[in-house]
Amino acid sequence: MSIQVTVTRDVEAQNLHFDATFPASSKPWTLQLPTWRPGRYELANFAQYVMWVKGIAADGSEARLSKSDLHSWHVPDGVNRVSWLFHADILNAGSTCVESDLFYVNPVNCFMYDVSRPELSFEIRLADLTLAEGEASGWDLATALPWTLDEGVPVMRARDVQHVMDAPWVASPKLWHDSYREQGVDFHVWVHDTLPADPVRFMSEHVAFTRAQLSYFGSFPAEEYHFLYLFPDRDVRHGVEHEDSTVIALGPAERVQSEEGHMEIIGIASHELYHAWNVKRIRPAEWTPYDFTQACPSELGYIAEGVTTYMGDLFLFEAGVVDLEGWCGLMTKLLERHLNNPGRLNMSVAASSFDTWLDGYRLGVPGRKGSIYVEGAVLAFLCDCRIMALTDGQASLSTAMRLLWERFGRPRTGLTASDYWNVLAEVAGEPLDDLRRHHAEGTEDTWQPLVEAMSTQGLELSKHVDTKGLTRVSLTPQNPPAPPMA
Repeated sequence: MSIQVTVTRDVEAQNLHFDATFPASSKPWTLQLPTWRPGRYELANFAQYVMWVKGIAADGSEARLSKSDLHSWHVPDGVNRVSWLFHADILNAGSTCVESDLFYVNPVNCFMYDVSRPELSFEIRLADLTLAEGEASGWDLATALPWTLDEGVPVMRARDVQHVMDAPWVASPKLWHDSYREQGVDFHVWVHDTLPADPVRFMSEHVAFTRAQLSYFGSFPAEEYHFLYLFPDRDVRHGVEHEDSTVIALGPAERVQSEEGHMEIIGIASHELYHAWNVKRIRPAEWTPYDFTQACPSELGYIAEGVTTYMGDLFLFEAGVVDLEGWCGLMTKLLERHLNNPGRLNMSVAASSFDTWLDGYRLGVPGRKGSIYVEGAVLAFLCDCRIMALTDGQASLSTAMRLLWERFGRPRTGLTASDYWNVLAEVAGEPLDDLRRHHAEGTEDTWQPLVEAMSTQGLELSKHVDTKGLTRVSLTPQNPPAPPMA
């Protein structure tokens, strides 16, 4: 059984109209709009963009729906069709936006579902969009959702609510597309409007970091994967991971043409691809499966985002996209952010992860908390170096992540902190209890452990305080230099 959803646009008003027919229910049910989106662990209040919601009875008359809470509606017995209007004027990597040349939807912002029947599949008809199959001009559709054309109208399908909420789409007459194939997997790159300065380099570096990540994990979780790029004319920089795709936004658009902007894009892309394994499959138990009805705090953000931040940059080095000097530059920026945040000494990265739902995506009270991205990445580096030291370079954090993929990610079994640290201990040959106690669940200073860890990689770490009172660090290769990963 499936939910039949028809989507139409009012471009001038920047609204989306949804008309959804649900399989018949013999009792009242709850219509739910997600309260948050995976990849950003805070309540999003998407209901503020819903202009109205209407139930439609079997005879076509309007049926009144009453709100159950801020993000759900009570649907009376016998009403199986619902329509609603969603305002779509925000353009970033996690939003929904309708413009004259852009039809961009993150279903988790604006799709509703029957909370008692999350297993229902979705059939999504983009009724006012016509695609001419085989033509080089006109609109195109970029998405990881399977789709077909019905008399030129695209019809997409999702297996259940978990699938549909994690599968954005971008439609536009200004989509550039290229693709490559690695280990039997098709990788698609879609760019809206503004092309990078060097598309050939852009694609070759995608191939390089994809190949490097695949070589460590041994297999990819999907048959195809889509990179969806948006380069708007305003300041934005982030990416959002999805089950079989990612949306990456960088702006203003001219920033994309610079060397710095290019490297930002490639860095985000490597980070987001790593998420295909880590967090989309190797996922904290609190998010397995996603519960879109409420906040779902977890202390494991340092694994979901910290490990990914560290590994995303490290695989740029492994792939040859950056050299040792380039990797040291990335680590220098990371360490300076880490050392200049006094919150790391006040709240552990595990506790900071739990509290992302309060203030994880804004400055908040100065000195209160750490960052799951920054402090989490520093911890991942310390774990990586410790494992390599204990195994004479025969194993690393990547070895542990591959085991986690096989044991937890592939079967989609929720991960606990004990699961993670037990696998690291198995790979290292002994527990890493001090790192867990002091730097994951504690707030001890990391400077001396960082100096020692860098030394094991043939790098000398030093620091000084600048005229503004900020800590600055230097990474200098020792003789002989060693790469930062075995």
